[in-house]
Amino acid sequence: MFSYDGNVFARRLLAGIAVAAVSVTAGCTSPKVSDSLYRSSEVGSSKRVIRCRVLEVREVMIRDDDSGEKGEALGGLAGGLAGGILGSTVGGGAGKSLATVGGATAGAVAGGAAGRQVSDQMHTRKGMEYSIILADGSEQTHVQDFLEGDRVVQVGETCRLQIEAGGKNRVLPAEHLQDSISAPKKTTITP
Repeated sequence: MFSYDGNVFARRLLAGIAVAAVSVTAGCTSPKVSDSLYRSSEVGSSKRVIRCRVLEVREVMIRDDDSGEKGEALGGLAGGLAGGILGSTVGGGAGKSLATVGGATAGAVAGGAAGRQVSDQMHTRKGMEYSIILADGSEQTHVQDFLEGDRVVQVGETCRLQIEAGGKNRVLPAEHLQDSISAPKKTTITP
């Protein structure tokens, strides 16, 4: 004989939602790259810089990887809980169990769709895409976050491409750099 206890079901589902919420929240941080934001791990480290010129610049939107899937999972859990609770208030006996399962399923589908949409909106931010040309004639594109206070390097301007070993390169303004500079004088040590 099938026995259903709505309180046990609700408690287990709430515990699952709490675990999922902590997991989703922990995964929501992503390292951003802009011209004015540095991570604490970058302080005091040297990076290679190459001079370049901006060919094109445009505003883009950046969405965190897997943000929709996380929101969909959390929304599905919340919707399943709500649907299961609503379904458990209908009828009695086997019909009540069927209504509970049906409500949980429908709630999970609707909650998942709503969770994906909300998560996509929460995890989308403004960025800049730079198309640049290097001194050797090669062209590259770079996408980076755009934060309040960042200066957009305009088409035709000289810029600096800062290269990081981990691949988080960034395009930086170069308004105060001279067109040509002399190499440093060689230093010799005499005994």
